[in-house]
Amino acid sequence: TYKDGEKDSPWVRYHKNGQLERKGTFKDGKRDGPWVYYHDKGQLRAKGTYKDGKRDGPWVEFHYNGTVYEKYTGTYKNGKKISD
Repeated sequence: TYKDGEKDSPWVRYHKNGQLERKGTFKDGKRDGPWVYYHDKGQLRAKGTYKDGKRDGPWVEFHYNGTVYEKYTGTYKNGKKISD
């Protein structure tokens, strides 16, 4: 749903093949709270939390083959990676 023209509710998006692509919540038009992302064949791609539209807290991302994508895995604060 929308509130004052901004996304403001849980959202789910699917790949063109019908597989779940992402799910999470928008608040005042920004991602807020836990989000989970999936590759087009259903494997976990990433998971973590947003605060005011920016990554905040622990995040883990995975390559298509299931190995951890170290570059984007770690702890974030205000959208910036602060530790591995």
